Amino acid sequence: MSSVAAYAERQAPTAPVTATDTMPLAAFYGHHKCATGWITRIFREMSFYLGRRHTIVHLPRHFAPYASIADKVAAERIDVLIYTNADINEVRKLPVSRGFHVVRDPRDVLVSAYFSHKHSHPSDKWPELEPHRDLLQTLSIEDGLAAEMVFSRSVFEDMEAWDYDQPNVLELHMEALTAHPDAEFARIASFLGWLDSGAQYSTGYQALLRMNRLHYRGAARVPGHWPLLPVPRRRLSTLPASLFQRILEDHRFNRLAGGRSRGEENVHSHYRKGVPGDWRNHFTPALAAHFKKEWGPLLVKLGYESTLDWTLS
Repeated sequence: MSSVAAYAERQAPTAPVTATDTMPLAAFYGHHKCATGWITRIFREMSFYLGRRHTIVHLPRHFAPYASIADKVAAERIDVLIYTNADINEVRKLPVSRGFHVVRDPRDVLVSAYFSHKHSHPSDKWPELEPHRDLLQTLSIEDGLAAEMVFSRSVFEDMEAWDYDQPNVLELHMEALTAHPDAEFARIASFLGWLDSGAQYSTGYQALLRMNRLHYRGAARVPGHWPLLPVPRRRLSTLPASLFQRILEDHRFNRLAGGRSRGEENVHSHYRKGVPGDWRNHFTPALAAHFKKEWGPLLVKLGYESTLDWTLS
């Protein structure tokens, strides 16, 4: 049995679940430079097959003109929320939901943000990044990381303010997710109730899964809200383990990174390196002391250090 099937606990349905059935909002809560792009790809692909209407929110302006994300979810009848800079104050306003939250060692967040903001992150929809990028070009790595700590302060503040004791939210570390993607994503899908044990699906159910994917594939190719073909969308309950495994295979690091393996660095790629602990290659004693002063307690809170006495070795 595959690792995906081993984590699945429920039997496959014999009929689709339609929009008239009650399904709680499913949500991914992330933070900048915590593999949000990769996770979003996989989570969105699952949503496509299940016929769930999704939305991606990065910043407050992305839920305008609504007063809150909760208002957007209600007005647009959203089934799946992808919230990549999760603010706990907005999350607390949401209706009944079930989701997962991913954090990363803040020191690696800092290093990843530095290289991304200096070289590769798109700035066309983020005008504030341009002057920061220009600044980073003039600084040493040490000074650039110190400047990045100021620029990315809100990311660390959001992680610090997060409520890590929500029973409806599965808490995960990015390091485990990238090291064991099959097992960890299966945990996520099982927690959401999206993954089945591998029992046989009816031919009709499998056809509905494919039609749902065709609906969204078509919608991406034409303007407006209409799909390329008039294929109906039906909200379904679970994914077969085999289909789920295929989604994961399509989103391996080496595929997204142009054939590079994890650990092979390309500073101009969104998928720069893909390994934890890279901060040790770039922190100096002075920068470590500065980081301890600013965010040392956060490292302990997240479990990346047991005390504030950590060193570079």
